[in-house]
Amino acid sequence: MTAGNRITASSPAGSIYDLGYRHYEGKRRGRGYAIWSLYVESLRSVWGFGRPTRAKAAPFIVGGLYAFPAALQLAFSSTIAAQIQSGQTVELFTYSTYFIQFGFFMILFCVAQAPELVCRDQRYQVLPLYFTRALSRVDYAVAKLGALASGLFLALLVPMIALFVGAVLMKPDTLGALGDELPKALPALPACLLVAMGMAAIALALSSFSPRRAYAAIGLVAYFLLMEIVPVAIYAVGHGDRVNWTWSDKLLLLAPSTTLGSAVNWFFGTSLDPSLPSTLSGGDFLVAAIASIFVFSGVLLFRYRRIAA
Repeated sequence: MTAGNRITASSPAGSIYDLGYRHYEGKRRGRGYAIWSLYVESLRSVWGFGRPTRAKAAPFIVGGLYAFPAALQLAFSSTIAAQIQSGQTVELFTYSTYFIQFGFFMILFCVAQAPELVCRDQRYQVLPLYFTRALSRVDYAVAKLGALASGLFLALLVPMIALFVGAVLMKPDTLGALGDELPKALPALPACLLVAMGMAAIALALSSFSPRRAYAAIGLVAYFLLMEIVPVAIYAVGHGDRVNWTWSDKLLLLAPSTTLGSAVNWFFGTSLDPSLPSTLSGGDFLVAAIASIFVFSGVLLFRYRRIAA
């Protein structure tokens, strides 16, 4: 019987069709390949590849705005070098402070792209299609987390490369500048990785609790704002004229942007922001940042273990 031939049943109530479905006879690549495929497709989604042009607008515009100051410094590196040689004081962007100065754009990146990765699968109820195959719930969460962290890492790394190239071009001896500048720039790799993992874990864990992107985005904005404002406000009150709450210093470790930005200083061996209490060190913020990665990754895994599929 050929595909599409119609066989009429004995009863006039219905008909049977041979649609000609064929069984898959190719190589079955297993669980590892399924995880890798989901990771690659999710990473493409982070940057809007394979989707309409409007899907690329948010990641590329926000990522471009984050990298713009470093690109501007690179573009005018020759002018800055001339000013330095003439003895003028020039304020430059540095590896250790760049995220603290412009990390707001990375928060916007997470707000725009994290819900895109996990909310649609819940809303359109496609999770059962994933979980009936080689993928487990943990595999799904790990692939999504890795994809968002990779996308953030690339966005964070681009301005570091621009700063490195600009610093080299400012020196008259380019080859000598490469050897001098490379040890200063290398800590940017683990620092960017830490920031990417920290922000990705927070953003995906919170976004996974809503099937609607708008609600997830609002929740992310509220979390980042409140967790930056509330600890600082309590710290300010706790060090007023009539009170001395020494424990309020530790609350600053709960502020996500402050914690990640200050942990970056530890990698470069630079001093913290003078506005931060002297009782906290870069190592304290590093431990808090790593702890937040484990906590929010655990929340994400727990969410997908419990979610109805």
